[in-house]
Amino acid sequence: MSDDWTTAAPGHGERPEPPVEGRPVPADGPGAGPFAHLRRAEHVTDDSDVFVGLCARALSEEGLHHVAEYHWGVFNYSADILDRLPLPPDGPAAGGEPADRRRRFTRVGRQLHYVLGRMDHVLRSVDSGRLVRSVLQFGDGAVFHYYFRADEYLTGFSLRAGTVDAGDRAMADLVAAFRDELGLPGLNPGGYETASRPASTTPRTAKEPHLVKEGDWGTPEPPVLARCAQTVSADGLHYAGYFDPGIGHLTADVFDDPVLASFFRILGRDERRTRYVGLGERLHYVVARLNQSLRAVVPGRLTRVVLDVEEGALFYADRGEGRFALGVSLDQSQAARADRRMSELVRALSATPGTEPDETH
Repeated sequence: MSDDWTTAAPGHGERPEPPVEGRPVPADGPGAGPFAHLRRAEHVTDDSDVFVGLCARALSEEGLHHVAEYHWGVFNYSADILDRLPLPPDGPAAGGEPADRRRRFTRVGRQLHYVLGRMDHVLRSVDSGRLVRSVLQFGDGAVFHYYFRADEYLTGFSLRAGTVDAGDRAMADLVAAFRDELGLPGLNPGGYETASRPASTTPRTAKEPHLVKEGDWGTPEPPVLARCAQTVSADGLHYAGYFDPGIGHLTADVFDDPVLASFFRILGRDERRTRYVGLGERLHYVVARLNQSLRAVVPGRLTRVVLDVEEGALFYADRGEGRFALGVSLDQSQAARADRRMSELVRALSATPGTEPDETH
């Protein structure tokens, strides 16, 4: 047997197991050479080999560094290239040696099953379907949580600067490969499959954004509200808001645009607006809890959250001192474009007086 691949030392419920068909499984991607480190729980059968191989081949130093599969929160198998990455800086949040990080990452996958499961229940209040993808970004790195079946999911990690977008796309492609192997239709997580679709050029009457200003912002026309209004459109981000617990909230949306009428079959526009405000406030507390839970695994503060549902996505950006921005897309096919628009809003907020996050927070 070749020594070019490694397996985890047996722990509770785990056994050393060779890669697919007993051969080393290289991780694809630029610079890929050494083989992925694999772990597999003892209850997992050899019929999972094809899926373990898909995980290993999704890895690259420029994108996804660790991925694990779970069923109802129970770990099944994982693949990673942590041995090929430089050790993180010293400190309790850095994660330590690769073996320690693997154990911690496995625990994170179990924790997210319960935390995001509760978030899925909360998201049902806006009638946009179940949660299929979550992105939790901490500084330079991110944790990804993708469902590929109702009771099975993948958790992945990108740990270096400049790898988050590639890691997220690798996770989306991996889920597509899993579902194809299972004979299931695609979910289009992140809207990547339709990301290249051009925005509609059909002439239509433009609708002015619906604006809401709650609280004393010191001026009839807060600059932040103008930023939100400039960001929303019917072919991208449909709702944008800024929340300050010491003042109130500002929101802009294009829900009144006729092209979006099909998304209000059950929940009316005003009811959706009310529920998104409540959802944003609840999500803020979930983020605070996630910061506490993941502090020992991923360095830095949680700054960005994407919650992808069957119909669209919700975007959260921490602005420090309890303040945050919230964005919503109602259309899954526009999720990638909406994500870019949300990033533009966050950059615009950074240039707006009074909204710059406190970096010492």
